[in-house]
Amino acid sequence: MFPYIGISDFLNFKQVQKMLVVFNKHFVSGSERQLHVGAMVSYKTLHGLPTKWQKVFPPKETIAGIFSSDATYNCLHYADYDSSPDFWRSLSIAISFGGIGIQAVQLDMVWPDPGQIAQGVHTSRKVLEVILQINGKALDQVDNNP
Repeated sequence: MFPYIGISDFLNFKQVQKMLVVFNKHFVSGSERQLHVGAMVSYKTLHGLPTKWQKVFPPKETIAGIFSSDATYNCLHYADYDSSPDFWRSLSIAISFGGIGIQAVQLDMVWPDPGQIAQGVHTSRKVLEVILQINGKALDQVDNNP
């Protein structure tokens, strides 16, 4: 993994292109940092269930288009705080919507089962980096000692 500057919640490729212009304009010579482009999907949006976040998550069918640039580090942010059934299967389906440009998946959830993560990534048939977002709830479960 290399250093990056991450921005999530892109809804379309036009936003990515505009952010790349800003990023490249302010790029520090000699820096190895890359723009991390994040697109969100959740168990609920993946399965067509109502959610209060529907307006800020791109339609799953458009995520591959968001990941169209080779100049960015393309990361799918997968959220599931309800411990939904068959996590690995939903993760694999979500990854498939990343298309050929997806390079990583960030799990926005509390301590997912490592075996299910491995099974979901393996089933997707993609080589990906996996990032686990640790939040306060996760730290509370381990007495702030991960």
